[in-house]
Amino acid sequence: MPIMPDGMVNYSTVPANADAFTATTIPKGLLKDHSTKKGTWGIIRVLQGKLEYVIEGRESDPCLLLFALSPEVDVGIIEPERKHHVKALTEDVEFVVEFHRLPDTGPVEEEREGL
Repeated sequence: MPIMPDGMVNYSTVPANADAFTATTIPKGLLKDHSTKKGTWGIIRVLQGKLEYVIEGRESDPCLLLFALSPEVDVGIIEPERKHHVKALTEDVEFVVEFHRLPDTGPVEEEREGL
């Protein structure tokens, strides 16, 4: 699992209009490969059930990383600009995604599909 640098601050949590994503409300954009912008890190927090978190390989490190996240297991860390996706492993899954950046790095302008 990637390690988020110290000193990051949370600037947004999704979903914004509900308590958590569920197996039936996961936005399609999270189910397919996507990435955050430069400097934006994420934390996937599973509140209930199990969620598959897949981090795609890259040119310098072609290995695909696969994690089964649950409340009993550590959080999923999302690296900036690294392709990843999620999939519900149980029908009762509930999770949120927090977005973090270093302080004083300027405004964040990200369009998020279905979030």
